[in-house]
Amino acid sequence: MPSLPPDLRDVPPAQLFPEVFARDPHHHGFARGGRTAALEALARLDPVQYGRDRSSLDGHVSRVSPYLRHGVLTLAEVRDAALSRVPASAPSRAWKYVNELSWHDYFTRVYAEVGDLVWQDFQPYKTGWPASAYTHDFPEDIAQGRTGLACVDAWSRELRETGYLHNHVRMWLAAYVVHHRRIWWQGGASWFITHLLDGDPANNNLNWQWVASTWRAFPYIWNRGTLQKYAGERYCAACPLAQGGCPFEDTYAALSDRLFRGKAPAPGETGRVNPARLKAVPWEPPPTPTTAPDAVVWVHGDRLSPTHEALTAYPDRPAVFVWDDDLLRHWAVSAKRQTFIHECVQELPAHVLRGDVAAEVIRFARAHGAGTVATTPSPSPRFRTIVAALQSEGLTVQVWPEPAFAASLSPLDLRVHANYWQQVSASAFGRPPALPKKRAARQT
Repeated sequence: MPSLPPDLRDVPPAQLFPEVFARDPHHHGFARGGRTAALEALARLDPVQYGRDRSSLDGHVSRVSPYLRHGVLTLAEVRDAALSRVPASAPSRAWKYVNELSWHDYFTRVYAEVGDLVWQDFQPYKTGWPASAYTHDFPEDIAQGRTGLACVDAWSRELRETGYLHNHVRMWLAAYVVHHRRIWWQGGASWFITHLLDGDPANNNLNWQWVASTWRAFPYIWNRGTLQKYAGERYCAACPLAQGGCPFEDTYAALSDRLFRGKAPAPGETGRVNPARLKAVPWEPPPTPTTAPDAVVWVHGDRLSPTHEALTAYPDRPAVFVWDDDLLRHWAVSAKRQTFIHECVQELPAHVLRGDVAAEVIRFARAHGAGTVATTPSPSPRFRTIVAALQSEGLTVQVWPEPAFAASLSPLDLRVHANYWQQVSASAFGRPPALPKKRAARQT
């Protein structure tokens, strides 16, 4: 049987990836990794207050998104926690928070269906500009926070230093990048994935497409009045352009006229995703497997929790986590994100390796005489490629399902969130799935 390299579980990521830590001076983000820290954050959740003031930069937000992104917490358990903090007779008091969680589930399902197309324009820009008008070179003045705009530079700095941005700020910054600077949204999405502790191609990219108008009927923009409404004067008070030259100082109509050639696609422009592909998508999780005597557990970055379903099914079997060198390079993952992942992995009973994930999992299985690899689902097309590689080597791959956030009586219509939400909203609040309510016919 092949021998295994030494366990890297307790090796600091700065030693594993010295070039990243030398390049990125910010080694820790706003949140500590691991289940213990996740439960502490979850204990602070107040869904009622969230519903009241979440839009303000000083409002109550949960900050559990990194734990959801890496599967330290599941959507179902966060939803259950939110509902437990409102009267059972009034679950609607947590409506806004549960609805926000549904966007995470929705985007993840869309990503699972379209795969790497999540990096392509679903639809053409509705700005009158062709895709070729958007530069692919991401400007250094934005990346380094040297635009001279107090708000934009502060947001760039917060992203790079902490790995966090309020949701409103994410939309504002994305709108500035895409519409004011006319940079393709993929460049901004890649920048966010590098730094955000919760960055993933599902929620991150699809929100950028929403702002850009490549997955929305019109582009998202904002003005100085909106900024001051939700952020106060914290940026404008110190901005050298506050008294003149602010690019956001205008009405929405005037901004739209200045930034766009119209609100329709440029002639000849098309998108990459046929909406019919998202009209009827199966929602059911994979069936629960039967335990096998010769299994090992593969833990991947989408489910870094001691409550991992395969770990729970096989508490006495060996487990492995592999740092995916190629993916870390491709996404240019920052030091703070690597630190967060390392802190999550340290709470797991797993042997830690690095390199080519499929090759290392195969070697781990062979070293333990295993014919079965047990893991959990992932929406990533990379996951499917790795599973195929394991199967090609004669290994049986079991996929142990996570608790479902919501259920439906029919395949999901993922063309727009409103359609999906109509199908799942009842079960998201703990009631039996229900058919969507029919809309009343318009009176003529």
